[in-house]
Amino acid sequence: MSLSFTQGPAGLEFKTESVTVTCTDALSKGNLVEFTLASAGYAACTKSTSAVNGTGVMMGIALEDVTAGSQGRIGVRGEFTATVDTEATAGAALGASADHAGNLDAAATGSKIVGVALEASASDTSQTKILFDGITGFATITA
Repeated sequence: MSLSFTQGPAGLEFKTESVTVTCTDALSKGNLVEFTLASAGYAACTKSTSAVNGTGVMMGIALEDVTAGSQGRIGVRGEFTATVDTEATAGAALGASADHAGNLDAAATGSKIVGVALEASASDTSQTKILFDGITGFATITA
């Protein structure tokens, strides 16, 4: 799949894709999550905990608060509001944070770029509008 866009009344509008899954961890709206797959298919949705997420990791953004063990809607592609660690500038490449579980941060070497900041974040750990692709990502930083 790829991101598709159309010209809408407010400019570019990106197609949004989401899933409803049972989440292992409690999540807050805007948290970055990792999907765990097993031989039988989907196994778990947990809060992201590591900055070095390779190309095989599928990720999403919690679109609502979710209690542990409950179903919640998770965005996998599109324009979302997510929790970003640093004061990101518009256009910054984002990956999983090494400092705070469930947050995005400036993409680190070896990490999958899953987001691009569409606006400057107001402050550290603020909710920021991003363009997100948690399935294939935008790139991987190798050096």
